[in-house]
Amino acid sequence: MLRITTQDHPRVITILLEGRLEGPWVRELELCWRSMLDGESRPTICVDLTGVTYIDAAGKARLAQLHEQGARFVASGCATKAVVAEIVDP
Repeated sequence: MLRITTQDHPRVITILLEGRLEGPWVRELELCWRSMLDGESRPTICVDLTGVTYIDAAGKARLAQLHEQGARFVASGCATKAVVAEIVDP
């Protein structure tokens, strides 16, 4: 299960993820991301992964796509930091 919460600040929108980024939850993240980009302005979007406990291959691929589209990441924990490092500094 994955909980997705958004926090809207003046120039930054944070997508807070908590749980497991896998299976059908990867699609939910994509839908959330697209809804953030539907507005006229292009805010900075930060994906907070500090509450993520597991990321499968599809989740990692989705995060890589979000990074290519301008997402920034916040991560804690060795495993999550390693995934982010692979995406940001391939």
